[in-house]
Amino acid sequence: MLPKQKLVPNAPLTSKKYSDNFSNTVSLVWDNEKFKLDAGLRYQMIKMGANEIVLPLLQIPTEIKESRIGAVGNLQVKLFDKIQLNSFLEFSNGSQFGTYMKTTNNLKFEPIKDYFVNAKVNFQSAYPSFNYLLNTSIYNNYNYYLQNAENQAITEVGGSINLKWFKTELFANYFRIDNYTYFDVTATPRQSANPVNISQIGGDATFSFRSFHLNTRVQIQNALTNKDLLPMPSFIGRANFFYQAKAFKNAAEVQAGIKVYYFSKFASREYFPILNEYILPNAGSFSIGGQPIADVYFNMKVKKMFFFIEGQQIGTIFSNNQAYAFPSYPVYDFRLNIGIVWYLFN
Repeated sequence: MLPKQKLVPNAPLTSKKYSDNFSNTVSLVWDNEKFKLDAGLRYQMIKMGANEIVLPLLQIPTEIKESRIGAVGNLQVKLFDKIQLNSFLEFSNGSQFGTYMKTTNNLKFEPIKDYFVNAKVNFQSAYPSFNYLLNTSIYNNYNYYLQNAENQAITEVGGSINLKWFKTELFANYFRIDNYTYFDVTATPRQSANPVNISQIGGDATFSFRSFHLNTRVQIQNALTNKDLLPMPSFIGRANFFYQAKAFKNAAEVQAGIKVYYFSKFASREYFPILNEYILPNAGSFSIGGQPIADVYFNMKVKKMFFFIEGQQIGTIFSNNQAYAFPSYPVYDFRLNIGIVWYLFN
């Protein structure tokens, strides 16, 4: 529950934010079977604003707008039917929000038949999103204007290996976030002085025996630095055990099973409804996680008709709901979903 707040005199009871992004791109394409290049120029008109509010010590602009000029390009290369490269680059510059740059680079190759290696290097440098820059509110404590912010830079390096055994995928990722932008415990926007570094490793596999299948996915992750700024569960797991087979003399296909989700206990950020954002937890907050969530389901497909029935959060039938999406917001109780999808046309 929020503590009693001091109100801004004569402030509007409702608050409003808006943003508009008008964009035009002119590009040229060079396309053949092995090589494709799509590159051009982009013009943007960005406009964002909020309610006007009068404060004794802080002046918040009602509107910020700028025109931006930039370039954008896509590159696709295929070699020997074994190697595929996909790259994307966007760059723009403006007077209000500075320089924006984003690049994604993915390389996929098949060193041995049916074994695939994927590698990626991604980078983005961008001004913090609108909600971090300014806010106007009838509550005095939640009016702010983040001036002279630095670009938040996110570097991602990772890859995966796909094996034919059990349809296995093994992956590892590393993230570095410079000038990480966040809301502190008082819902004030901040930028970290030191980078946030995150590591992730995990895998996905499907085990089958006749008509029975088990699909599992696990992910182990850790914030290597500044753990308190970006709390996260150290383990995330999912399992789906199901039966799938033809039925009624092959006139239909049925699938029935149970899905279980789990993440380890951790001191999560809190949802703050005034800003519609997550803020760092306070001393009175509590940890979430450590509670498995299970769903059961039955699907049947007959020609163009698909029938499904699903029972979500079946654990709450037998015990009290102790699973939380984030502090003070529990996951839904037991819910039954029944439906039919009928495709009238191909």
